[in-house]
Amino acid sequence: MARPLDPPRDGSPPRGSAPRGLGVLGGAFNPPHRTHVRLAEQALRQLPIAELRVIPSGDHPHKRGRDMAPAEDRLAMARIAFADLSGVVVDDRELRRAGPSFTVDTLAELHAEAPETKLWFLIGSDNLPLLPTWHEHHRLLALATVVTWPRRGHPIEPAALATLDLSDAERRSLLANVLDLPADDVAASDLRQRWRRGERDLPELPPGVAAYLEARALYR
Repeated sequence: MARPLDPPRDGSPPRGSAPRGLGVLGGAFNPPHRTHVRLAEQALRQLPIAELRVIPSGDHPHKRGRDMAPAEDRLAMARIAFADLSGVVVDDRELRRAGPSFTVDTLAELHAEAPETKLWFLIGSDNLPLLPTWHEHHRLLALATVVTWPRRGHPIEPAALATLDLSDAERRSLLANVLDLPADDVAASDLRQRWRRGERDLPELPPGVAAYLEARALYR
């Protein structure tokens, strides 16, 4: 198991020193749930970042044809879910982008806007083996330090990366940068199914998000 990210091992400034970096948490947020909120809280505590951008995905190539709520609803739910977290900004750039939305393009935009600011990109460990299938994944890994958060059943260990299209330096960085969080298996797809079955007391959903789902008759 990789060691938690504390302190950074790649020469970045220690916590509390300038310049501070920018964290990036992307995803469908279909719907956002308490694991997302806990992840954001811990990223702000554990990473040398001044701000975390929560970026709902637009026309994501890996999400096409799936059970997706409309973009405006996912954006609204993300704003509700993260409203009480100081340091979190919900960024709608991918929803405004025409055509397929690639993470590498988002990171390139953020880098162009603040070239001196170090980027930290968060992904779940279930996505780690899929990283080489992402568009221009080597460029993505050059633009940002990828930080993994544990998902139950998806250990973060050398064997999981051994056969992937990654350089030795990329593998070392991925194994070294892991948030210190208990693994969980909360999945938005499971929450949608339970909501459709009529379950309304879902502890994984922030109350405001549950109220929004009910008001907008989503996932019926």
